[in-house]
Amino acid sequence: MPIVAVSMTEEDLEELELLTAEFIQKKGKVLNRSEVVRHAVHALMAEHRSVELVQGSITAIITAVYYKKGQGHNVSSVQHEFREFIAATIHAHTTEGNCTEVMILTADAVNVRDFLKKLRSQKKVMKVDVTLVGGGK
Repeated sequence: MPIVAVSMTEEDLEELELLTAEFIQKKGKVLNRSEVVRHAVHALMAEHRSVELVQGSITAIITAVYYKKGQGHNVSSVQHEFREFIAATIHAHTTEGNCTEVMILTADAVNVRDFLKKLRSQKKVMKVDVTLVGGGK
């Protein structure tokens, strides 16, 4: 198996250490950081495949976390561009002072993929999760 080096912030590394310890406690298995990272990468690839492969009209729940400080996140402009597909939104602030946006979209899979691409390309967006909850083939 090839070895891949990953750079991350001290905070992310601390959280990874805690997550690794939590996995060991809950699963009763000895896991190392590499196994936890592999698990996360597999989950991300599975999500990507499901969104990329689905066809037809779908309903998706999309959660975006972005930096609140300063201007330039442009999440609102992406939402306005795709407003005809957004059934509902919830906005909240995290304990760290960032913003969280939960959006429910019902649209053709192509439009949902376009929305995700634009949302993920915004400079201050830290994380985007998607869950498919209806439709598709």
